[in-house]
Order: sequence, then structure tokens, then C-alpha cells
Amino acid sequence: MSDSKVWVSTTTISSILHPNESPAKKSSRLKMHTRGGFKLVDWGWVLANIISSSSTTTNSDGKPCITIQIDDTESEYHNKQVLIPQGLVDGGNVVVMANYHGTETDNNNDKSNEEEKKQKQNDVTNINGEEACGYPDDLITLTHLHEPAVVHCLRKRYEKDMIYTNTGPILIALNPFKRCKVYGDAIMKSYWERGERGELGGGGAVKSKGEGEDTNEGEGGEDSNIGNVFIGEDPSATLPPHAYQLADQTYRSMMNKVEEQGGGDPTGCDQSILISGESGAGKTFTTKIIMQYLATLSERRTAADNAKAEGKKHKKKVKKQHNNAQHNADASIEDQVLQSNPILESFGNARTHRNDNSSRFGKFIELRFNHKGTLVGASIETYLLEKVRLISQAEGERNYHVFYEMLAGMNDTTKETYLLDDYTAEDFNITSCSGTYTRRDGVKDVDTYKDLVDAFVIMGFSDMQQKDMFSIASAVLHLSNLTLLDVDGGEACEIDVDNEHLEPILKLLGVTKEKLNEAICYYKISAGGQSYTKNLTPEKAERGIEALMKAVYAAMFDYIVKTINASISVGDPCRNKRSANAVIGVLDIFGFESFKHNSFEQLCINYCNESLQQQFNLFVLKNEQEEYEQEGIQWSFISFPDNQDALNLIYKKGYGILNILDDQCRAPGTTDKTAASE
Repeated sequence: MSDSKVWVSTTTISSILHPNESPAKKSSRLKMHTRGGFKLVDWGWVLANIISSSSTTTNSDGKPCITIQIDDTESEYHNKQVLIPQGLVDGGNVVVMANYHGTETDNNNDKSNEEEKKQKQNDVTNINGEEACGYPDDLITLTHLHEPAVVHCLRKRYEKDMIYTNTGPILIALNPFKRCKVYGDAIMKSYWERGERGELGGGGAVKSKGEGEDTNEGEGGEDSNIGNVFIGEDPSATLPPHAYQLADQTYRSMMNKVEEQGGGDPTGCDQSILISGESGAGKTFTTKIIMQYLATLSERRTAADNAKAEGKKHKKKVKKQHNNAQHNADASIEDQVLQSNPILESFGNARTHRNDNSSRFGKFIELRFNHKGTLVGASIETYLLEKVRLISQAEGERNYHVFYEMLAGMNDTTKETYLLDDYTAEDFNITSCSGTYTRRDGVKDVDTYKDLVDAFVIMGFSDMQQKDMFSIASAVLHLSNLTLLDVDGGEACEIDVDNEHLEPILKLLGVTKEKLNEAICYYKISAGGQSYTKNLTPEKAERGIEALMKAVYAAMFDYIVKTINASISVGDPCRNKRSANAVIGVLDIFGFESFKHNSFEQLCINYCNESLQQQFNLFVLKNEQEEYEQEGIQWSFISFPDNQDALNLIYKKGYGILNILDDQCRAPGTTDKTAASE
């Protein structure tokens, strides 16, 4: 190897220094080092220097080896010398370290002064105006593109609060789990102004401070540039990577296609943004800021058009689609689209181990723009609401936010209306089973309840609709405390009429005691044209109560989404005018999930992610390589894992898991045990 600095796999080092070590023993050893005061970080690779090559060194078996000395203060192996067989080196367990413009190695000492000056000019500041850390904005510019180089670059940028990094056309976002000063109107303004300069083909409008020239300061005196950034001829090289940048590029791509078609009917100019990642990666937050940027960009363009036409700026009013006194007619369509978020978050988000505002459903949002680039409507499709969360949560997690918001945010009079007076989250089974009642991110349920009520008004929910939503949520709380009495030695059961939660359930759902008892404690079977009623055991009746809670809540959630779509859709709710608009689609779904106790939801979520991963492989890797072959470009084939076997296991017609479950559900007398025995 020509470079003395290398990355070495910690798995390889561990297998050499600690052969046959059990996982428990390894964990104990690491804890010992931690107690000794070491700050250990094992992310899979360590930095090392090559002491001798395989041409001069052999191990006890006579096999050629290289000798390395580990030079990584965060590793338990720091300063150790290790003999690594050449076979492991050839297998990719030792790789050359990437050169990050002189920040990691001393191999750039022969750089000319001119090259150093050019490098400094190319370095940009991060979003807080700090000096560039020397790690590139785009991973494809790395000298050596391999796992340790990529992860190390991302890690160093992350330490500088540079949470966004490009890898070609893909944006990588790392969740900082803290508030970073990388968002806001002034920063958005920097990106849309850069985008507009790019549209005009211009550049050089903003110079760095201290050059004796005017800086481009936006309205209100806020700097529109981020830190001291040079604006050159290439508009894409002026600002660091950001979700705003991705949203802006998507919008400009759509508008460029519209203009290529003559600026008329924008059909066929659609764009899509796929936001994927594991649970807690920050997908929902990224979706919100992308929507916020696109909505703000639409308002900006509308204001500019109105200023040209009328000589002044004003907000475009929304056409009222409901004869509803509560509907806020002064809300712009942009405001309405953004105000759908608090509603969906209250009824569809919850605290999990990784994330205090985790979306427990997937959604596909279509933002519709006219030929002028103005947002004229939107629609939302939702997927896979995690209904099992209604019944139980793991320790340290919560149920859906709306339950805690109602109990904490409603005043005494309102709580009395929904039969929640004198109750707290600790009084209901579905909000107390995990022993967790608050959020760690500092957000108060009292505040989010106010946001929810405000959003209901802006989105056009009538007083009656709001009352229905809160009544159903309250009924689900009371249903979780409903109890049953054994009958006939446990062969049958009846609802406990002395339970204090029974009356609230009947009033809130508008049903009678007899009908509720019949629905929960009995079931009907049909045979030979006749219907028979049979008793359910207490265990099965309990499952029936849980199923009722899930069905009622899921139906309410679907109704909320339908009502939101009716408020923000283009023209009529059937969306017959879709062909007259260009669409930017934003997909935000669950990430891969693997918990200590997994349910059917996790199977469906992971299947969805596997399908998306296959699409990514197909369009980003496979199709690109096929295009190289067609054009005769010289290249080396890039192998990537094919997950078709995993997809077949879950959904292959005939023997896939989901197909087997479908068959079991159609067969009489089947249970989860009979399905497992198939």
C-alpha cells in the first residue's frame, strides 16, 4: 500500500487479539475499559499506521502479513501492534484512508501555495458561519470511497453540526437530537435567492463580508447568506447541503419542465422526494421543513406575481369549499397545507425509544402547483397506522399524543363535556401501561393541544366534527378500562355493569348497554342459511374490546385524513382536475424496525421498506449501469445485494407469509397457533 494511514476493521482486530471470545465476554471487557476512564467508540473501523509490509513480515504460520500500529485514541486497541494476514487485507478488511484536504494525513505537504490558496477559496462555512471543517460537502469527492471513509467524514461533519451531506443527487441527513440553528426564514431566503440566480443564469451577487463591497441583506436587515460564503459562477457551489436545497432543486426542476413545455399545461412535470431511514432518523421533521420551504416558495412567487399585476403584495385567499362558519377564510392554501401537520401528529405520532415525535403511520403527500408555480392544493394518503400501539407500549414509550394532550390541555369544562373530569393519564390502561407520561424534547402537551385546536379551525373542521373526534378519542380511553365478569366457569362472560367507565362509553359512542354487550361478549356464525349466536370466553372477549378500540380509532384517523383532503384538494374532493397541475410528491414512511417484541405492523413496515430498497437499487444502481453498457462507457461492475428473496418470503404468491395469513383468515376455526403450524 502506498499510503501509511489505513482503516482497519475492528471485527478483524478482535478476531486476532481475542479469538473465540463470546459476546458476553466482549461486553464485559468493554465495560471494564469504560470504567477505567476510556471513552470507547466502536463504529466498525479504527485508524492505524502500517509498520511493515507483507513482503518482509510473516506470522507464526509462515503466512505473509502486514504489521499495523493502531493510532486511534477512541479505540480500546490504541497503540497496539497487530499482525494482519495478507488474505484479510485482500478481503477488504484494511483499506487506504481517504484524504480530506489535509485534515487527516500529512501527505499534502508538497502542495503548492497556489493549490492551498485555491483550496481555501473552495472551502465554505457551515450553516452557523463557522469555518469549514475540511470534510467535503459531497461524498463522491472523497479520494477513497469506502465505508470507513464515508462514515468518518459524516461523523466529523456531524461533530461540527453539519448534519447535511450530499452523495451525488442524494442528501444524507443525520438527526442531531438537539436544536441546531440551521433553519428559519433568513436561511430559507438564502437558498431560494440562490435558486433564482441559478434560473437567471447569474452569479456573483453575494460577496463575503470584509471585501469592501455591499452584502446582500434581505428585507428586515437579516443576512440572506449563511456565514461568509462566496457566490461564484456555479450556483450549486455557494451554500452547504440542506433539505432546503433539495426542496429548491425539486421545485426548479418542475418549473423548468413546465417552461420547456411552453409554460402552459404542466402535465408530465411531476417530481418526487423519497425520505427514508430507520426509526428516529428524523424523517417526519425533514418532511415538515420540505413542505414549509415549498409552501413559502409558493407564497413568494404568488406575492411577486400579484405585485406585478396590482403593484402591491398580498396573500392569495383560499376558495371556501365548505359553508362553515368556523372555517378560516383568511388562511392561504399554503397555511392550510402546513396546518395539516399538527392534526396528523396529534392523532398519528407518539413517543418511542428513539424519537419523542415519531410518526406511527406512513404518508404520501402530493403538493399541486399550477403552471405559474403557485401551490393550488394538496392531498395526503396514509398507510399502516400502528394500531397495536393503542393497546400497549414498551417501557419508556407513550400512546398517541392526542390522549395526553386532551387530559393535560382541556380545561375543566371541556373535560367534563368529554367525561374526562377528574381523570389523568395515569388513570387509563392505554396511557399508563408503560409508566411514561411526558416527552423528553421539552414539548408540552398543553401547548400541542392548543396547536391542535387552532389547526382544526384553520383546516375547516366544524364544531361538531371537532366534538366527534374528541368524543371518539375519549371513548377509546374509557374502553381500555372496561372489565368483564366470568359466566359459567369462564366459558362465557358479560360486561361489568358496575364499572365506572361503562356509562361514559355508552354516551360517547351513542350505543346501548345491550348492544355493546352483544357485540363484545357474543359472536355469530352462519350455516345452512341460518344464524347462530355463541358465547365468547373472557379471553376472546378481551381481544374483541381491543379490536373494537383499534377499529374505531383507525376509522376516525381515516376520516380526519379525508376531511383534511377535502379542505386542501384542488377544486372538488374527487380531484378530477389533477391533469391541470404539476405534482411534487413527498413520501414519508416508517424506517426499518426491530424491537424486543415485534408485531404484524413491524412485518408490514419492513416489507414496505424492502420494496422501496429494491426500487432504489433498480433505479439508482441497476438502470444506471445498464445505461453505461448501452453507451459503451468503461466502468467496473458494482455488485449490490438483491433483496428479492426477502420479498418473495413475505409476499410471493402461493407461499409468501402474507398469502398464507390471507388463506388462514378465510378458513374456519383458524387461530394464530394454526397459522404458525402451517
